[in-house]
Amino acid sequence: MSKPAPTMYQVEGKVLSAYGYTDFRAYLRDFYAFRKDGQHGYSYRAFSKAAGFSSPNFLKLVIDGERNISPEATHKFIKALGLKGQMAEYFDTLVRMNQARSDADKEYYFAVLQKLTPEAKRRDLNTESHKYLSHWLHPVLREMVTLTDFRDDPYWIARRLVGHAATGEIAQALQFLIKEGFVEKTADGYHSRDNMVLSSDEVRNLAIRNYHRQMLDQAKETLEALAVEEREFGALTFVLPEEALAELKYKMKLFRRELHTWAMQVVGEKGGEIIVQVNSQMYPHTRKMAP
Repeated sequence: MSKPAPTMYQVEGKVLSAYGYTDFRAYLRDFYAFRKDGQHGYSYRAFSKAAGFSSPNFLKLVIDGERNISPEATHKFIKALGLKGQMAEYFDTLVRMNQARSDADKEYYFAVLQKLTPEAKRRDLNTESHKYLSHWLHPVLREMVTLTDFRDDPYWIARRLVGHAATGEIAQALQFLIKEGFVEKTADGYHSRDNMVLSSDEVRNLAIRNYHRQMLDQAKETLEALAVEEREFGALTFVLPEEALAELKYKMKLFRRELHTWAMQVVGEKGGEIIVQVNSQMYPHTRKMAP
């Protein structure tokens, strides 16, 4: 989600606040609509003139994803946007995060964004959802609390886990889940809550890629930690027309939904006793060459 609708602009002074945005193009889109609403005749040409660009529609090209912004151009944008101080630094960092090529760089800039965001506005970034997927323990514990014999004792949890986790890590992870509302503690025990929200495609995709990396690492460990009878690993390598990849992805998603529906039905009938991870990956080994 980029930001509230035009009637819900967050304004600081006479400037559209950049805090909470995780996509600089979404901010620029809202900025332009905000200025059009408040200033009759405002145009892309007017922005270019204020920023010092020769192209009259450069802002539109950037908003539409047809152009990136260089560090030098970013400073011109900051001037035309009217941003100063910490908010200017926020926008600069946001551009760097969105245009970074590696996940390590994106993670670094996202951490900087969190530090630059005023405390009162940090919920807009939905950092708790990002953090939820940053450690394999969080989704495992979130499901584990639903076990009939669950105990909120880190030593008991550590003995039940196949993957290694220190008791301190477990205690922190459980405290995080409760504090951020992923797990609810009531008089009759713990309950998992379905309230995952991620702020934008940028943050969501970064978090999900990190999650999959951790799950793949866990899968590698189970190759040695578990007996063949306790796990199932399989692989298929086959040829397809390139146009069939979309249908293959759909079939895999459908299979995961069927598995989840079946699991919920079985747990409803017999209760839950163990936490199971099912991973499925599909990727091409070859690329189609241009003629």
